Amino acid sequence: MTRTAMTDDERYAAIRARDTRFDGMFFTCVRSTGIFCRPSCPARTPQRGGVEFAPSAAAAVAGGFRACKRCGPTAPPGSPDDDPMGSLSGRALRLIDDGALDEEGTVPDLARRLAVSERTLHRALVAVTGAGALAHARMRRARRAHELVIGSELPLAQVAHASGFGSERQFHETFTQLFGHSPSDIRERSRGRSGGPSRAGGPSRAADGGSVVTAQLAVRRPFDGAGLASWFAHRAVPGVEDISGSVWTRAVRLPHGTGVLQVDLGAEGSLPVRMRLADLRDHAAAISLTRRLLDLDADPVGIDGGLSASVPALAPLVDARPGVRLPGTPSLAEALLWAITGQQITTSQARDQITRATDLLTEELPADLHLSGVHRAPVDPGLAAAHAEEWFRGPAARRRTLISAVAAVTAQASTEGGDGSDSGQPDNGGTGALDASRPVHELRAALLALHGIGPWTADYVLLRGVRAIDVAPARDVALLGAARDIDLAYDHASLQRELVAAAPWRSYASMHLWHHQASLRRATAPSSRSNSEGLS
Repeated sequence: MTRTAMTDDERYAAIRARDTRFDGMFFTCVRSTGIFCRPSCPARTPQRGGVEFAPSAAAAVAGGFRACKRCGPTAPPGSPDDDPMGSLSGRALRLIDDGALDEEGTVPDLARRLAVSERTLHRALVAVTGAGALAHARMRRARRAHELVIGSELPLAQVAHASGFGSERQFHETFTQLFGHSPSDIRERSRGRSGGPSRAGGPSRAADGGSVVTAQLAVRRPFDGAGLASWFAHRAVPGVEDISGSVWTRAVRLPHGTGVLQVDLGAEGSLPVRMRLADLRDHAAAISLTRRLLDLDADPVGIDGGLSASVPALAPLVDARPGVRLPGTPSLAEALLWAITGQQITTSQARDQITRATDLLTEELPADLHLSGVHRAPVDPGLAAAHAEEWFRGPAARRRTLISAVAAVTAQASTEGGDGSDSGQPDNGGTGALDASRPVHELRAALLALHGIGPWTADYVLLRGVRAIDVAPARDVALLGAARDIDLAYDHASLQRELVAAAPWRSYASMHLWHHQASLRRATAPSSRSNSEGLS
């Protein structure tokens, strides 16, 4: 969905009202002070003639403005940096978030990864965000550095390296320009506010050497943390994932090693995250992954309002559970592993199968990474598929699909993981089309081209694996059960027709129906029905 263009007068009206709904959609740059702010900044509203507007934080910094200390606009939720429809600019920014321009990564590499020219990439980024790839990479390095400065006790030299800066001098110059104070000053100010060694009061190293980092994750409210906690709890593999109350803990594989993420999903305001990382270079990737897993960049006000207005039967569900999010998986391959394993069986049975694979194929994490009952690495989807004969209990045809389909996706991931680029040649339907940075419609076509993969599997994988916002898995028994209960539809075909009106938010409509069906099961008796009608 594209945003309707706003006039500068409309933007000024939004900042006068301090309307949080516009946070991230544009930034206010005050000429007299050289500061840029969120629209909702609590500071006194500047005169109309003294402001200009930027489409992204990176564009504001490129224009010579520094970040406001009161509203902290450098990490806004729901910014143009997040583009769930899968446009070129959105895909480029997600790859930059994941470190595509760190270490040895270059803009030509990024362009090749996206199968476009450097010029096309630059034009797309400037058109949407007002800044090019290097400006966005610089902004992201500064954000990472700020989080590490105030969320750890790491020496500043290590902060510079972990944030992706080429030198300490570059780190200090960029940081001071953006935040108006040196890194050491910011750290001292943070200590003064918290009354301790760091904002979270935690050490920078675990007892046995693993890095411990804390941060605050911005999120647009309302936020259905309880729904996410419930979803993850029903699928948590023992030792890999844990839900204790509203606190979610999960082991993940990162570019340079393993890590454990912990987020209090019930917190007010920003969400506190605690991370134990085997390699501090994974700090940025861990933050980016956490935001995707929890769908923190969604626009809940727009989504909820759109669903209630377009599908009135959903309005009571939206009112009862505002701010529903899409529960993600770390990779497309993991989503596919779960989807195929879970065909025509219950969620608990699917979890038992994945647990069996985990017991067989994963290792114990180092003691310094253990956190809240999480002590094992997640199973590698490619390895699980290769050894499916040893743990998978189900039809032989489905086992063959699992082996071939997951292998196709993991082969693409390993190809892309070497230097962050591909050959730039057309894939003609081959595994190149399964690169998770591809547009959703291309990924869907590539998934459906795999032997044994039907529409339900493809859509479920896209919803969870790449945060596709406009899919409604076909012939899903749970969706139909909930639809019947609220008199929305009474058969699979009519349900798909009714949900057309929910576009472009059909994934969120599906989540509301899934949550409702789960509440119906809890109110009666556990269902033995399967999640879907099966593969096409």
